[in-house]
Order: sequence, then structure tokens, then C-alpha cells
Amino acid sequence: MRPINLLPPEAFQKLSARRLRTRLILAGALYLALLALLTLVWSGRVSDAEQEVDDAQAANDRLEQQVAVLSEAQTLVEEFDANALLVVEALSLDMSWGRILNDLARLIPDRVWLQSFTGAVDDTGTGPLGSITVAGVGFAYPDVSAWLRSLDSDRFPSVTGTWVQTVSETEIGPVTVVNFSSTTSLTERALSGRLATRVPEVAG
Repeated sequence: MRPINLLPPEAFQKLSARRLRTRLILAGALYLALLALLTLVWSGRVSDAEQEVDDAQAANDRLEQQVAVLSEAQTLVEEFDANALLVVEALSLDMSWGRILNDLARLIPDRVWLQSFTGAVDDTGTGPLGSITVAGVGFAYPDVSAWLRSLDSDRFPSVTGTWVQTVSETEIGPVTVVNFSSTTSLTERALSGRLATRVPEVAG
């Protein structure tokens, strides 16, 4: 059965207008609520992004401090390397002349004495580490041979390859003697070994 509306048309129009306003108000409220929700969400994301930026800046500051510390350490390492290089250059061919002379004195044959001693280091790297040249006197030629055998023995590992450059007889008063000069090459056993104790190892 069809309903009968006894209200005048004006009342029906007012009712429809109220309903429309109510719907518009609800739609507006819903829009504002949605807008507020989106604003809150974006505000949270912006805050998170700002916090990430702050964290990244703090991390960057820490890294810059570490780089500064490492830069100072690198400067110290470079200074150490430069000084160590100077020590290496100074001591790489440092001979233990005191030990060499002491060993030589113990090995001189009884019938031989030395008139001069010259020690030299060769830093060219093309031959032996250095050499010793001596001028000596013996009572006879076998004494010169004894001198050669003494220097080339295992008791004097600091030298090797001794040879006589000149030999000649001369007179000292009524006695005939033999003058000679000899040269021998220095070996690594002649090194002082101070280099190993002057440049400490630095852990990397």
C-alpha cells in the first residue's frame, strides 16, 4: 500500500535540505579527520627523516673526529718512517771495527807485525761490503803465507779472499825482512748489528 504524506511540500523540502546539510557536514568532518590523519602520518615521517638526518650528522661528526685522529697518527708514522730511513742509511754498512781489530790482533802470527791498517766501506753495492788493507813485515816469506792462512781461517769470519798485493825483501839493520801489503774483503759477519736494535718494529 503506498504511504500517504500529509505534510506540505515545503516541509518535505526543508527535511531534504536538513538531510543534505547533515550529509555535507558528515562528509566535511570525515574529510577533515582524514586530512588530520594524513597530516599526522606525514608529520611522523618528517620527524623520522629529521632524526635520521641528525643521526647521520652525528655519525659523520664521529667519523671526522676519527679521521683527524688517524691523520695525526699518519703524520707520526711518516715521521717515524723518515727517521727510520735515516738510521737505516747510516747503519746499513756499520762495521764493528773494534771487534775486527780485536780478532785481527789475536790472529797475527808471531813472526809478523803490522805497520799500517786501513779499513774502508763500499756503499756502491757492486762488490764486497768493504775491505781491509794492511802493510806488514815478516822475517821470511813463509811468515807472509802464515799471515794469509790466519786471515782466511774460520777463526776470522769477518773477512774473506785475502791476497798479497806486494812483497819485497828489505834490511832492518843486519836482519833481512820481508815487507808485504795485503787486502781482504769484509763479509756480513763484520757488520755491527746495531741496525736491528736501533729501528724497532711497529705493529700495523
